Parts: sequence; C-alpha cells; structure tokens
Amino acid sequence: MNIFAQALQTALDRCIATKTVTDEGRPVGFLYREAPVFEHDSGWRFFTGEESDEYTDNPDNFTVCSISDITKNNPDITALLTRPEGSAWELDEDGGFQAVADWQPRD
Repeated sequence: MNIFAQALQTALDRCIATKTVTDEGRPVGFLYREAPVFEHDSGWRFFTGEESDEYTDNPDNFTVCSISDITKNNPDITALLTRPEGSAWELDEDGGFQAVADWQPRD
C-alpha cells in the first residue's frame, strides 16, 4: 500500500479514546486493539494509563474519533497501529512502548 493510501486509511479509521486523551490533550500511555464493534472501527482503544476504574466505567468519559486525531499528538504510537487484535502496549519508564503480554480486556 502506498503512503497516500495508508494516510487515507488511517484518517478514515476510527477509534475510541478517553477524554483525558482527546479533550485534555494528555499523552497516550496505554493502548490496545480489540475486534471492531462499529463501521470503520479500527479496534484501537487509547488511554493515558492513569484513568481510574470509576472513570473508565462511565461511557461519557470516552469519545469516538479518527486515529489521526490521536497520532497527531502521539506520533510514537504510529508504528504500533499495524499490530493485530489482542495487542496491548504501555509506556515504560524510559518513554518507549512495551508490549503487555498478560493483559485482557474487561467484559
């Protein structure tokens, strides 16, 4: 796929992110990919990694947006976006992302 086609696909693909990432502009510190649940859903979910269970239990604290909205302020995650469903990544203490092997989404 050429660069233009990749950019277009990323712009059209949607994701779900916490409002701490989208509205407050805080950096992504945890991300995972699950099976898509709506049209154009990439399956990617983005968090700062500091949200409480109480925060994430409230659907009003999430928004649907384009992946390009997220990568604009978090370019380091772009290389991870080709990873398959079931992938999870977290920011390590050195500022890089490491795979999270033992993580499972909550039902």
